[in-house]
Amino acid sequence: MVERIDREPILSYPLPPITQPLKKRPLVIRRLSLSLLLLLDGLLLVLFVVGYASRYVPSRFFWWAEVVATGLPYLSMVLVVVTITVALMQRWRLLAVHVVLLVLALLRFASFGGGAEPQPDDLVLLTFNTSKGGGAQAEEQGHAITKLVRIEDPDIVALQESSVEFHPTGRRIRPIVPIRALIDSLGYHIIGPDGEREAVYTKQPVLAEVELVEQTQRLLHEDNMGTGVVRTHFRWKGREAVHYNLHLHSFGYTKPWEDAGRNIYSFSFWKRYLLQYRDAYLDRAAEMRKVQAMLAEEPLPVIVSGDFNSTPHNHAFYGIAQGLQDAFKVAGQGWGATYRADRPFARIDHVLASNEWEVVSAHVTKADHSDHRALIVRLRWAE
Repeated sequence: MVERIDREPILSYPLPPITQPLKKRPLVIRRLSLSLLLLLDGLLLVLFVVGYASRYVPSRFFWWAEVVATGLPYLSMVLVVVTITVALMQRWRLLAVHVVLLVLALLRFASFGGGAEPQPDDLVLLTFNTSKGGGAQAEEQGHAITKLVRIEDPDIVALQESSVEFHPTGRRIRPIVPIRALIDSLGYHIIGPDGEREAVYTKQPVLAEVELVEQTQRLLHEDNMGTGVVRTHFRWKGREAVHYNLHLHSFGYTKPWEDAGRNIYSFSFWKRYLLQYRDAYLDRAAEMRKVQAMLAEEPLPVIVSGDFNSTPHNHAFYGIAQGLQDAFKVAGQGWGATYRADRPFARIDHVLASNEWEVVSAHVTKADHSDHRALIVRLRWAE
């Protein structure tokens, strides 16, 4: 006879398969991810607002905002991507903030209905910072500028960082090689300031095929011959106008990324360049006020061009551009950045025109032996 043994049942608990995917991430990870995203987004929004507003506020106290303003186009691109992400997350209040800022960016960057069909008799202006142009490369740069001018065929050539010395005796002109090529090979003419008894030196020469009436020069920074204004009174199609060729104060020839002794972990390294940039912004603000005073007294139709060393989002550009048309914003083609020539990331060379002019087109092209690109603008008298 078999004895029956009663045993208590063994309790078993079902275990999830090892391969079963997790349906939800742990709550703490999701919260940390969201907090990090909101932190980075908040930083982006602050930087965008600071960069956007920098041209409206005085450089004396907010010069640091102008550093941010230089990168405003790139901040706007990032803002588009983040706005799409916020929309996918369905965070509607935050999305509304992003949409408002995107509308502001559109108003700042968009060109509305500008430009016209080019005509053979348009006034063509070329502005170009030749970046010194002396020394061993002067001959090569002369060929490069001559080639550029042959292609674009401008009526007015406004150069920066090019040297011309005018002698009152016999009205002799002593230009550097690149300018001499334009005079000798292409027939452009240039005049010096009238009534001067001593030799006059300029680094903002203006050459033209139109009739030149008078030229005067004014330094914007007494300690820097490279920053100044050359005012050219000219006639075109039976009417008189003036052209201002500007070169505003630069940040200096040595840039942080080009400094051979740079140490990005050194506080003194960054302090030196921050002070250098602060001084540059303050100097440009002072130069802007001088140019504003000159333009306020100008009775003739005006064209202003040159190397502003300022983007359209900086205070100096905005102050000078008041009441004038930004030619590239009106009728620009392409990206429009003029600096640097090899990797253009900022539009710091500009052409502005008063309302007596109609802006037909504007484009940027590369020329050899310069760290700038040239800006070419077509204009005609407005009807």
